[in-house]
Amino acid sequence: MDTSAFDDFAVRPLAGILPADLARRSLAPLEALGIACAEDLYECIANLGGNWYKSAPGLTRDDAVRLVDWLGGHSSQIGEITARFYPPGMAPESLSADKADDDASGLPAPIDFDAQLRKSGLCTEPENDFPQQRPSQMMLSRPARELHLSGANGTNRGSRPGSLEAQNDLQAVASWLKARAANVNTLSQYKKEAERFLLWCTLERGKALSSISTEDASLYPVWLEELGRKEPHEWSSKWHLPQSAWIGSKNAPRLSADWRPFNGPLSVSSRKTALTVVRILFGFLTKTGYLRFNPFDQVSTKVHFLAGEGAPSAFADRSLTPRQWDEVMEHLEELEDSPSKRRMRVILSLGKGLGMRASEIIGACAGWIVNRRIGDEDMTVIEIVGKGDKVRRLPISEETIRAIDLYFEARLLPSVRACEPSVPLVASLSKNADAQKGISRSGLYRVLTDFFEAAALKAEEKSAADAAKLRAGSTHWLRHTFATTALKEMDINIVQNAMGHASIGTTSRYLTPEEAQIAKAMKKMAPL
Repeated sequence: MDTSAFDDFAVRPLAGILPADLARRSLAPLEALGIACAEDLYECIANLGGNWYKSAPGLTRDDAVRLVDWLGGHSSQIGEITARFYPPGMAPESLSADKADDDASGLPAPIDFDAQLRKSGLCTEPENDFPQQRPSQMMLSRPARELHLSGANGTNRGSRPGSLEAQNDLQAVASWLKARAANVNTLSQYKKEAERFLLWCTLERGKALSSISTEDASLYPVWLEELGRKEPHEWSSKWHLPQSAWIGSKNAPRLSADWRPFNGPLSVSSRKTALTVVRILFGFLTKTGYLRFNPFDQVSTKVHFLAGEGAPSAFADRSLTPRQWDEVMEHLEELEDSPSKRRMRVILSLGKGLGMRASEIIGACAGWIVNRRIGDEDMTVIEIVGKGDKVRRLPISEETIRAIDLYFEARLLPSVRACEPSVPLVASLSKNADAQKGISRSGLYRVLTDFFEAAALKAEEKSAADAAKLRAGSTHWLRHTFATTALKEMDINIVQNAMGHASIGTTSRYLTPEEAQIAKAMKKMAPL
């Protein structure tokens, strides 16, 4: 392949290659965002996703779609265009991940509360900022369109006219959102939990929300506790839909077939929030006369801690166990050798091996790796520039140095010790990427979550719980995993300095409850 033509087109100024009418409207907003050529545009959208245009004031969604269409017309010269490049719901059918016939879908599908809310005037966003919904997603899901699941004839519907003018459950929930969601954050939280519960009622229990009994209500907290924590055979013996129907990737487009209501097991605080919101909803529906009684009135409000969920282990719950880390490394080793595999090994080495923050991984450069005399030994160290420009010095293993050198080799660079100090340790892999340009925060997040998702798919064959944990992982989980691992081998004061914590109290939050109790008690003991 002649790459010279590829390189020339990708870096040519957009003013000379965009259609004239599109250039007239979009060049100024794009230039304000620092986008000068086709490569810049491709990299920006790849990092930010389909809503990237909202970062460029003056650029409309329609023009954003046209720009992606234009990139797609030159994909052989710039790069592959996928559905995620388009604003939500605007990808061409040929790129859509959701090609299944409506009748074949028995999986949870997003609920469009927004149509009801816009009619009521509660939503303040312009209508064209909302995704275009497919007919199958205007209600709860295909099964929920059936009359007995819509709530029009729910068994718990109020027998006397009340203050709520709603013909079905969807309208009733929309009225609740209008009345009780006082701000944008509350509205977002209420919508999320109402959607999850409505889907659970219709798809798991096979009932309308307005037909849920006290027995059904008592099962919802149990279901939330077990979601993502049970092995497939245990789960299937008790519940209708598999866990994979409910749990998916964090960054799956809302209107794609990969979208799921959850992205992993819920923490104790998330379960409390979910149940609190549902109770508020049912209280409203009962008081307004839409329902005859509240099925949650007789259900305990207590949310139990599960194993490892004590307050001191809040950070530990966001780290990977040794078995889960083995799954990560096993997946890495199975990948074919490539620049992306070599880069991922470096990212994992910096995050999990050295406990670096995401911002530190992004800012790390060759000049951070130096030789220093520490004690009576000369050693290679990495001098990490952390929060407040404070520097902490950590030994770096030869294994990590070799991983960095192999990655640099793929970038056509000399070894890290011989490289220019300003060269970033982790860089973008986009076509024509400048070796001096480090990876962006969104780029780091995206490549790591995509990697975890792929590892989760393999782990699912052995353990649904491990797979769900991997799917919930993000950039900071590498640092959490370093901390919980290091505390088993090192004194807490050493771990504090290694992680750059200003307070030992922050480091202690990574201890399990049992270890924290031992540490507190041991401080009272005389050393001799």
